[in-house]
Amino acid sequence: MADLGKKYCVNCLADVTNLRLRCTDCPDIELCPECFSAGAEIGNHRRWHGYQQVDGGRFSLWGPEAEGGWTSREEQSLLDAIEQYGFGNWEDMAAHVGASRTPQEVMEHYVTMYIHGNLGKACIPDNIPNRVTDHTCPGGGPLSPSLTTPLPPLDISLAEQQQLGYMPLRDDYEIEYDQDAEKLISGLSVNYDDEDVEIEMKRAHVDMYVRKLRERQRRKNIARDYNLVPAFLGRDKKDKEKEKPGTLGVVGTAGSVGGAGAGGGAIGSGSTTAAGSGPVPSTPKRKITKEEKEQRSRLRGLCQFMAHREFEDFFENMHKERLLRAKVRELQRYRRNGITRLDESAEYEAARHKREKRKENKSVVTSKRGSGGGLGSGMGLGGGAGGGGGIAGGLGVGGLIKEEGKDGEFAAIENLTGFELLSDREKVLCNSLNLSPARYLTVKTIIIKDHLQKRQGIPAKSRLPSYLDKVLKKRILTFLTESGWISRDAS
Repeated sequence: MADLGKKYCVNCLADVTNLRLRCTDCPDIELCPECFSAGAEIGNHRRWHGYQQVDGGRFSLWGPEAEGGWTSREEQSLLDAIEQYGFGNWEDMAAHVGASRTPQEVMEHYVTMYIHGNLGKACIPDNIPNRVTDHTCPGGGPLSPSLTTPLPPLDISLAEQQQLGYMPLRDDYEIEYDQDAEKLISGLSVNYDDEDVEIEMKRAHVDMYVRKLRERQRRKNIARDYNLVPAFLGRDKKDKEKEKPGTLGVVGTAGSVGGAGAGGGAIGSGSTTAAGSGPVPSTPKRKITKEEKEQRSRLRGLCQFMAHREFEDFFENMHKERLLRAKVRELQRYRRNGITRLDESAEYEAARHKREKRKENKSVVTSKRGSGGGLGSGMGLGGGAGGGGGIAGGLGVGGLIKEEGKDGEFAAIENLTGFELLSDREKVLCNSLNLSPARYLTVKTIIIKDHLQKRQGIPAKSRLPSYLDKVLKKRILTFLTESGWISRDAS
């Protein structure tokens, strides 16, 4: 026996207690949504007749698979609430829907079904025409972005906050940049009878105020980026003073290790100083030269256009460029001196260092000789002691000359033209033959040129200079043969 409290479709006999469509023209005609949508006709009922929806309020619009089990009455209350309170006021909307729904459930259901669901995809177009674009909002920002993103508060003490007039909760100062900027908009009001010129003038005032706010925030960002607040408070000086004892400890340790031959007690004292002074940074910063400091002061204006990291990278790249230019000049100097491999450059630098040392010793000897002679002549004028002074001075100079000759084996030819073009073996040869570098290079060029002409079958006459005797020629030919400049059959 059918339940008297239930309603059934007159066409398919399905249970339509929760939702049915009643014909307003035919009595006792109630259809289920499926038969009504198919256009079922029974007796005098026609599909174009008027109808009335009879809702029990307990069916779901999204089907039984929808989460939460929202009924049609709750859906109607949700749509009324979104129209009345606006998007985002989920607490008021939950109270309007009913006590059984929390604000979180209301938000998730509306976003899931009406925005990201099929209904939202069908009703909300991808590109909305005539839509106002918020140019102050960054990509992926919140729904209601502020004009400027607030920075984290400064890590300073209460006394320093009072000194700066800093308010950490607002990240503001009592005296801001362009303190009177708010006067531009403090007296503005929008009236319905404003003319177009007045409206544009008020918009210009607002735009000027926004620009001042951005400039104010930009200055705050620069102060944060370049650590200007700690510099103003003197914190950087305090940090440098704290680092000084650690630096001294490192220097003391290095000095004590270098002088370990004098005594072992210095090592222990230097190590104790380093250990007691605190931790030392393992990667110290590069020492800035005076020229770079002046250049930084001249280019300080770039700080307002560059971040601190970019500013430091700029000068670091300039330092690398100077090092590369110096290396290029050094390689070009090697090339001019005939050096084509890096292993030859080490020998060249060692020889150049010896040559400069000999020149320095020679200048010292010359100065000593001049001072000794003057001393001897002065004492000679004063009395008989002048002879002794002269002898002593002569002995001193002689000792220095002998010592200089021991250190500088090429003292006789090192100041002559072409000496820097000779190799070490050629310097020894010229020194032993008492031959100037220029004459040796001339003879060497002639011999090698004649050798090449003979190898090519070209008859060549000997054009050796007159100052070259048979002994010198034989010595030079033997040297060139052993060095590989000419072949043995030619010699």
